[in-house]
Amino acid sequence: MIPYEIVFDDKADKLRICLPEHLSIVEEFLEVEVRSELSKNLILDRIQRVVSGEEEVSDGTGNLYSSEIRRDYTRIYNSYVEEELEAGIDTGEDLESIIETRYFAELVTIWMDALSEHRQQQRDSTK
Repeated sequence: MIPYEIVFDDKADKLRICLPEHLSIVEEFLEVEVRSELSKNLILDRIQRVVSGEEEVSDGTGNLYSSEIRRDYTRIYNSYVEEELEAGIDTGEDLESIIETRYFAELVTIWMDALSEHRQQQRDSTK
């Protein structure tokens, strides 16, 4: 399992997931692209199709981040930074993180469960 921490960032007024530094792009991907049960289920379905052998690789593009899911590992990358690098422009930003696919699936579920619980607590506190 990948070490993680779910925290509420008072300055940003949002829930965050903190992962080891080499997984910073996975952290950003989760916070930006996994915002609903639908997005979680779409990602987990893509993982299942690859793990079962139905597909060799599953590519997906979101708002800012893209994913390349393979049986053993998943590559999460910043689509904008990749385009800039292909054009010869180095933005100085991190491009990608590589994570074992099984851990990626676990983190997608952990993140969405935490986000759903946080949203429920917010609804309950406004009653």
